Amino acid sequence: MNDATEQPAPGGQSAETSVVFVVPVLDDWVSFARLVDKLDKIAASLPEWRFDILAVDDGSESDFRSSALVDRRFTALASLQVAELVCNVGHQRAIAVGLTAALLNREYEAVIVMDGDGEDDPDYVPALLAMHRSHPGCVITANRSERSEGLAFRVFYQIYKVLFRGMTGQTIAFGNYSLIPRRIAERLVWRPEIWNNLAAAIIRSRAPKQSIWARRAVRYDGQSKMSFVALILHGLSAMSVYSDVLFVRLLLTSSVFMLLSTIGIIAVLGIRIGTDLAIPGWASTMVAALGLMLVQSIAISLGGVLIVLQGRVTPTVIPTIVAPRYLRSIHTLHSR
Repeated sequence: MNDATEQPAPGGQSAETSVVFVVPVLDDWVSFARLVDKLDKIAASLPEWRFDILAVDDGSESDFRSSALVDRRFTALASLQVAELVCNVGHQRAIAVGLTAALLNREYEAVIVMDGDGEDDPDYVPALLAMHRSHPGCVITANRSERSEGLAFRVFYQIYKVLFRGMTGQTIAFGNYSLIPRRIAERLVWRPEIWNNLAAAIIRSRAPKQSIWARRAVRYDGQSKMSFVALILHGLSAMSVYSDVLFVRLLLTSSVFMLLSTIGIIAVLGIRIGTDLAIPGWASTMVAALGLMLVQSIAISLGGVLIVLQGRVTPTVIPTIVAPRYLRSIHTLHSR
């Protein structure tokens, strides 16, 4: 990792009062600048806390150096840094790289992960910190009480939650917006799951959780770059964290269909041979249909088993090990 500017030396206020915000950004520096201003005001109202911000530049086409962030003056923020990635790695992986970089930077008590477009309302930061004070060993998640998106998005989001519950056995009610104590964050960066989806990885890690209710706010500027296809991929990436559970459930479901198909074929042949109830031609049609279902169930079962076995021998991605390869430099825009 090549630091573009010298890093702030550990020291100053103790770890008990330090929190770092990890914020992935892709070109939307206007919205991020507004977020930083709001966090500066919140920091001024919470003098017992040290606020540091680490933006993760996820391969932006626009240069943050030409944005309003440069030479900006702040009243309460301790530091503002931008971690520049070598290329676009995607929203979730940018968060994983940012978590790794933040934990190496100084002894923070906790990390707050949030989006930089304003939809993760910073007005809930004091509530997150207050809940953390009451439950210092828990991840504090901002569960969605109300969403600002259109009807179509909300409908598909509810479908996604139902599918996630049905396929994994777990309930997911939050996104990236969360406060993670350092002790838990240090464990999460070793978990391959956060390379795909932070929220699902938190659930899979079985870390203790508490939550607050937070309304999904409106973007500060512009339109979301998240397409419908990207949203589907995001949902699939969350489910991929439970790929082993999904394949076991798929195997069990296929086994049930195999059993039912076999019983059906035996029943059809029994009726055809042992009774006079058969209609000419129906037995062969039924046996062919049930046989096709049996073959498909066997193929799905074998495919699932092979994929699971392949996953066992494929090297896993450990975020804290691979993250430095994607980090070009860290730029300090403000420090006091």
